[in-house]
Amino acid sequence: MQIQIAFFLNLLLGSVLAIAPGHTQTKTTDSGEVTNQINKTVTLAPGSNVKVNIVSGDINIETWDSDRAEINITVKASDIAAMERQPIIVEDTPNSLTIRVEDDKEGNRRGRDRGWVSHDVRLKLPKNVNLKAGTVNGNIDVGAITGEVNASSVNGGIVIAQAGTSTNLNSVNGSISISLLRLGENGLRVNTVNGGVKIGLPPETGAEISFHSVNGSVSSDLPITVIGEVKQGQLHGRIGDGGPQINISSVNGGVTLRRN
Repeated sequence: MQIQIAFFLNLLLGSVLAIAPGHTQTKTTDSGEVTNQINKTVTLAPGSNVKVNIVSGDINIETWDSDRAEINITVKASDIAAMERQPIIVEDTPNSLTIRVEDDKEGNRRGRDRGWVSHDVRLKLPKNVNLKAGTVNGNIDVGAITGEVNASSVNGGIVIAQAGTSTNLNSVNGSISISLLRLGENGLRVNTVNGGVKIGLPPETGAEISFHSVNGSVSSDLPITVIGEVKQGQLHGRIGDGGPQINISSVNGGVTLRRN
């Protein structure tokens, strides 16, 4: 009976932390704006999946040689009602960490009279995790991770100092920069409308590459064997002995491929 009671309490505690994570500090300024600071530390096993999905705000991630993940989130809002309409949720298990903004409780209706909310997420993660990060209005800056990293932003740039591998990177208004330890068998797809692309690859990389741009060119430290006809804004080629596909699409921005 004692074991069953302890197990039930652990489950209950986990659900409470998912709704009200860690220690929070809410303050109201003289103008009525509200800030809330969320701080929490969890433990993650190697290979854990970390997902961060917010609407407005930057995502900054440092990494270290530890199994602990430190979470620091700054929430700012025009008023308390606006903050409560889009709460941020933190959910964790020994093998996962999810940080997400809950859908607008009043049906995502927009308007100046409804106020605004932003969530700036700062994390310190173990290096040996997999990461998927997304924001609509904000930048994404990630340190060295040995697992898979995928990221997307509508209005903001993406910088990934190091990823074990990656399959998808997307930005509408912002540049993209990543350095890969290896190119996975599923290849890499990078899309941006207004912004350049920089990709670091190991010297021994073998890949097929396809590049499309309206206003941009390709610069490479790695030898590329051109395949087919060369056209303005287009390149099809092979790096090394060939291998997984790298697809890069940009409207306004060039591409730089470099050796790590």
